Amino acid sequence: MEIKMTQKQLFVGGLLATYEKGATCYDIIKDYGNELKGQNISIDKINSVNATLASLASKELATKTKVARLDKMVTNYQATQKLVDLINSTNKEEN
Repeated sequence: MEIKMTQKQLFVGGLLATYEKGATCYDIIKDYGNELKGQNISIDKINSVNATLASLASKELATKTKVARLDKMVTNYQATQKLVDLINSTNKEEN
């Protein structure tokens, strides 16, 4: 079955795939804020990036674990091989 992905999911998924041990929405916003803004993805609050990461996990394109960050527990997402393969195949189609 083909998985449908939005441009936002592809973009944020591509960023997530660059982290060997996964990342939280805070990591992605801190490391890729300018790139996210360039794609018109809001970084003023974590909601937009976090919701996109959660949507990837709901499609089994990312795994979730809880990690401690400062004084609270947050979700760490890690790209699955399925996500990496999807991104690679999408990039090949565009070239």
